[in-house]
Amino acid sequence: MITEHAVCALPSDHQEWRHLAIRVKRRGSTDEWVLVHGSYYLVANGEWSPSAADALRFDERLALEVAEHWKERVDVNGLTAADLLDR
Repeated sequence: MITEHAVCALPSDHQEWRHLAIRVKRRGSTDEWVLVHGSYYLVANGEWSPSAADALRFDERLALEVAEHWKERVDVNGLTAADLLDR
């Protein structure tokens, strides 16, 4: 059983990949999935919060679609994947 996917706008061999990867994680034995960036969860207001209890829950397909949407927008120290690729 798959319990986690990783989505990132950087190539998998990029040294900063792990910092910008969004993890799509199964929650428990249900078909609920959450998005995690670092140690923050995507919540209803479109922000990233440390509270797992407030995390938006999706089915697997929709969670992957939402992660694809966010992969270009997440940043580390103010730098997005596009910024890092331009260096």
